[in-house]
Amino acid sequence: MKQFLKNVLYGCPPLRRSVVRLRDWVETSRYNKRYAERIQADKGRILFCAYSGRQYACSPKALYLYLKGREEGFKYQFVWALRDPEQFPELAAEKDTTVVRYGSEEFYEEAARCGYWVFNTRVPTCMQKKEDQVYVQTWHGTPFKKLGFDVEHYISGADDKKSLRRSYATDAVKYDYLLSPSLYYSEKMSSAFHLKELGKEGCLLEEGYPRNDRLYTASEEDIAKIRESLGISPGEKVVLYAPTWRENALDPKSGSTYGNGIAFHLGLDLKRLLDEVGENTKVLVRTHYFVSDQIRFSDYGGRLLDVSRYPDINDLYLASDVLLTDYSSVLFDYSILERPIVFYMYDLESYQNVRDFYFPPSRLPGPVVTKEEELYPVLRQALAEGGDLEKIREFNRVFNPMPGPSSERVWDAIERDKRRIPNRPTDDAASTS
Repeated sequence: MKQFLKNVLYGCPPLRRSVVRLRDWVETSRYNKRYAERIQADKGRILFCAYSGRQYACSPKALYLYLKGREEGFKYQFVWALRDPEQFPELAAEKDTTVVRYGSEEFYEEAARCGYWVFNTRVPTCMQKKEDQVYVQTWHGTPFKKLGFDVEHYISGADDKKSLRRSYATDAVKYDYLLSPSLYYSEKMSSAFHLKELGKEGCLLEEGYPRNDRLYTASEEDIAKIRESLGISPGEKVVLYAPTWRENALDPKSGSTYGNGIAFHLGLDLKRLLDEVGENTKVLVRTHYFVSDQIRFSDYGGRLLDVSRYPDINDLYLASDVLLTDYSSVLFDYSILERPIVFYMYDLESYQNVRDFYFPPSRLPGPVVTKEEELYPVLRQALAEGGDLEKIREFNRVFNPMPGPSSERVWDAIERDKRRIPNRPTDDAASTS
């Protein structure tokens, strides 16, 4: 019966749209009556949440660690929302930290109680921010692919395009701060979230990206410990393979965020990849778990490692010598390390028809390859010789212009209620669609 109802809703977009809006209205009314109107906000309490409770990571984690560790300034009480709190007993053991299950009664109580929300994805629609609460949206990466209102041809059709835009606007209108690492980021996110049209351009805070702080501060000893924990021997080379999730792998009738029917393929032969890079090289695979669960990693003699569920991707950046990716935003963060990146875009034309990009691939800080036969010599060269350092640094001057760490700058600006609205001339090359 449940699947039948899903099929009915997806077969009738106007009905589905009406049902979703009715559900949102009911849940919002319930949240306001049960939590927001009953519980007073506490400016000394901060709610952190990353990837809708799926991870303890990204900028929320960086800001949390900074605030816990600072010696001067106001001391906060912290709350983390996680889907599986049992996986983080050490977090719950912290005396100044409470852990709640994402989506639970306790979660919504804390949402109403905490004076600050720090999220890297959109908050549940029902959560209505009160006037004495501050919503800090960090998002989860610099965009190369178009987002939100900038997506013209959404894979599931015009109806889902309207729903997507509505969800972006519903969240953006609540923002007090949207963190930004660059002018480029500020411009694109303002467009993607319709900030100007919503009267929210003033929420942009261009002080850097806390999620990247560790890429600036990690020592050689830190990197050695990470590599050891991953089973990487001294002297071994490491390729981090991190392709983006493709929307055209979805089964829209499944009703799931990501779909149950998977048509995704990697576009390369993993065994040949290992053969081509040589026995002294290991490959870390970081992709959506729907994809990684279909790979039998035990067949590759310990040289192909599944890190799709590894909690902190910064560790994987630091442990690797080369990044192999395609359209993923990981490229911006990894560039900070000034290590080589190889872009394997075997489906470039078809993917660009689905999402399109904010600037042409020729602008990227590494070679772009569209055929598997061409990939391997380029990858071997990157492992042996490194990347084009001049091109990477030029890329960073536009996309990562602020030296880290940035958490202190960001939170200092928030506590002083200081916003920096970018008004400098745009970079023409970066702004080219």
